[in-house]
Amino acid sequence: MPLTFLRESLRDFKTTGAVAPSSPFLARAMAHCLPPARELPGDLRVLEVGPGTGAFTRALAQRMNGRGRLDLYEISPNFVEHLKEKIARQKGFASMRERIRVIRGDVRELPAKPVYDRIVSGLPLNNFTPGEVQGFLEHFRALLKPDGTLAYFEYLAIRELQTPFRRKQERERLRGIRDVVQAFQKRYQVKARVVPLNVPPAVVRYLKFDA
Repeated sequence: MPLTFLRESLRDFKTTGAVAPSSPFLARAMAHCLPPARELPGDLRVLEVGPGTGAFTRALAQRMNGRGRLDLYEISPNFVEHLKEKIARQKGFASMRERIRVIRGDVRELPAKPVYDRIVSGLPLNNFTPGEVQGFLEHFRALLKPDGTLAYFEYLAIRELQTPFRRKQERERLRGIRDVVQAFQKRYQVKARVVPLNVPPAVVRYLKFDA
């Protein structure tokens, strides 16, 4: 487990939201929202939100392979520095090194204009309020071009497992998050992919807001 991930998880679990880095299997499933490499347009614009230590970023960069542009929005200064160093040094990022921007900040500060073809979100939605989750998803919809795709993941059954053991206020918060994400899934989800080889197992959801 990377020390950077562990230190940041202990420092601020709300924005990290995991106890272990995402597996390569989950990373590939998230990158699956991109067109196949042979069909990937040179002007494709991709936004990754909450890249952390870059598990999804590497999979995205390898799939893009020198085509398009990849913007990373990360709120943690420690992760930002880690990402910059990783992208600058590791061979897996060589083809995209000049096409990746690492931006420290809250993605909700981005102007709500449809400029991205794909959004990949690693945000831990269960760690926010229902209103914040609603706000993130609405903002992602505003940032996507027509026919754009949002990919995000959830740990399998985690809310159901957590809810019975929480205080009333916390149970209500988790149920509120469930209601928000299920409403978006019912209306916009076009596909889902279960990833059992992750800790914990996860499901990747793909949403198209003009579907």
